[in-house]
Amino acid sequence: MKRLAITIPFLFSAILCLANESATFDDVKIRRHKSSNDRMLVDKVGVLTFEKGGQELIFSDRAGDTFKVRYDDISKVIFEVTTHMHGPTLSTVVLTGVGGGALGGIANAMHVHDSWLYLEYKNGDQNEQVLLDVPKESSEQVIAKAKSLFGSRVSMPEFQEKGEAIQKGEDLDEKHVPDLRSKHTVKVDKNNHPLPETRADKATVIVVCPSLAARYAGHGNQFKLHANDHVIAVNKLGTYSFAYLDPGQYNLVSQSENANGFKIELEAGRSYYFLQNTFEGIVKGRTMLSRNSPEIVMYELNGSYFSDWKRQLKPNESVPASIAAATK
Repeated sequence: MKRLAITIPFLFSAILCLANESATFDDVKIRRHKSSNDRMLVDKVGVLTFEKGGQELIFSDRAGDTFKVRYDDISKVIFEVTTHMHGPTLSTVVLTGVGGGALGGIANAMHVHDSWLYLEYKNGDQNEQVLLDVPKESSEQVIAKAKSLFGSRVSMPEFQEKGEAIQKGEDLDEKHVPDLRSKHTVKVDKNNHPLPETRADKATVIVVCPSLAARYAGHGNQFKLHANDHVIAVNKLGTYSFAYLDPGQYNLVSQSENANGFKIELEAGRSYYFLQNTFEGIVKGRTMLSRNSPEIVMYELNGSYFSDWKRQLKPNESVPASIAAATK
């Protein structure tokens, strides 16, 4: 009992010490709207500081621009693992619509596992949000620091639905993706920004295809989302789509050069949030589907353009009833 009496005060002191010390982390990215007139998200690299004296979280980018928020004004902190391509290397996708050839694809398709850091905070009378990308190398330290400062305001949601390869290699067929041969047109709508709604009799599926850089938005190949037998959403880099499905079990598959997805049970009256993470491939971009928290997906959606996609119909063909109902 004497040892326990000594240990507990020691641990409490250690936690207080961690919370009260300043800490600085390099190579963090902030993800914010390009301007007041352009909703696209841009990344800026800089330094994240948990500042002791002023009780502020501070981000300073390399151009000298600074974002600050008082600890007491932060109401929600979410950490989530993010898997993405190493750096914005899709310039050839923009120019040619392909992935840059075999050598470019192999060199640039490295998967990076960083952490999203999402914050909700008060700015006067307004509730605002900001999203940061913390490098894997410092993720554990940033999470520990945030927990010591914000306690129960920190959450780390984990979803069981993780993308798995439907078929390795490039030879996809209808056995794995029944609607593989369907063709679609995509109009990137930069003016209208419709938002999904919750419907009592349907499950709402929201999917965003983030762009690694604003200049790629609306370019490149199509990233299709299949639900069982049909495509229900089509994106390009930097766009979003949504659909309304009958409740039940679905095989959700994101398809581009490859196909990747999982099974999920969808319930009426609920919304489900997904990201089509993109990677450079041999012929065109590759994809990995992930289920993510509503806050992070909606943050990305608010920084993306709406994908006004349509199925290309063959002569005497009509839109399947399931697709027509899903996209109304």
